[in-house]
Amino acid sequence: MRRVVPIVAALLVTAFAACTGTESRPADTPSPVAYVQGETTAPIQFTYYDDLVCDDCRQFSTAGAEQLRLKWVETGKLRLTVIDLAWHRGSVAGSAAAVCAAAQGKFWDMHELLFARQDQWKRDPDIPSTLRRYAAEMGLDTTIFAACAASHSHQQRLDAAEDDARMKGVRGTPAFFVNGKAYFGAQDWDWMNAVLTAYAEGTPEKAPPPPIKIPTKKVVDSVALLHLQDSLKQVPGRPKTP
Repeated sequence: MRRVVPIVAALLVTAFAACTGTESRPADTPSPVAYVQGETTAPIQFTYYDDLVCDDCRQFSTAGAEQLRLKWVETGKLRLTVIDLAWHRGSVAGSAAAVCAAAQGKFWDMHELLFARQDQWKRDPDIPSTLRRYAAEMGLDTTIFAACAASHSHQQRLDAAEDDARMKGVRGTPAFFVNGKAYFGAQDWDWMNAVLTAYAEGTPEKAPPPPIKIPTKKVVDSVALLHLQDSLKQVPGRPKTP
């Protein structure tokens, strides 16, 4: 098994993480990336936009996160980039908790716990205290975790993620980009596995189209809707949107 190196996005002070950024940016430009795992030379470059307070993201994570890691990332076939979006109450704190857990080597532990207990912590009147308790349950250094979670850098990262998502036509979560190709909407793992298999076999044109409708509830204006419609027209095998 190849060694998989987790990389936490920039924006944490060095006292909290000694990690490497995933792309070259000016020092004053925030990165939208929350987490990266996998070989830089992996044939499949997979970007996953999620929101830790999103019900559909919880469904996808429950069904597919472990399989995505074990079958694709840890075998060297896929490099995973996670970009959190903050579209709900608690999203900023949840994303900060995952990134700060990553700084202590437990990104997936926190990521999966937040989805598993989503209905509890997202309604808590004091979300940061609840998340610190979760960190303690995992055996994290809670002093370091709390200081990390309080950093303003998380909001800067999430603002950059919002800009990045808008430019790419992402108006709902979860959303996926496979080697640059956009796939939008809440999908089951079997469909995603079939998409990745097509790319791994060198036949991306055989990837099944996502069985979705355009998520108009997440579209903020008509220009963005047209942008999203245009992107969906490019999906092989999908009927063109009028």
